[in-house]
Amino acid sequence: MSHYVLHSWDQRSAAREEIAFDSVSIAGALDKAKKVASGTKADLYENGRPVCSMELVGKTGVWLIGKPNESTED
Repeated sequence: MSHYVLHSWDQRSAAREEIAFDSVSIAGALDKAKKVASGTKADLYENGRPVCSMELVGKTGVWLIGKPNESTED
C-alpha cells in the first residue's frame, strides 16, 4: 500500500488544501483524488514523488490527467 498526498486548489483562490490517504494502486488513488479534490486543479504525489497534475474540465466533472508540474514540490 502506498501513501498519497493530494494538493488541491482553485484558480480563483490562493488557498491550497492538502489531503493524505493510502491506496493499494495508482488507479485507486486517482479515483479517490477525483472524489476528494475541492478545487479545479490538483497535484498528486505517491510516497513523496510527483505522480501527475489534474485539472477539472468546466462543470462536466471530467478530470484531465497530465504529467507532473515541474514547479510543484511536496
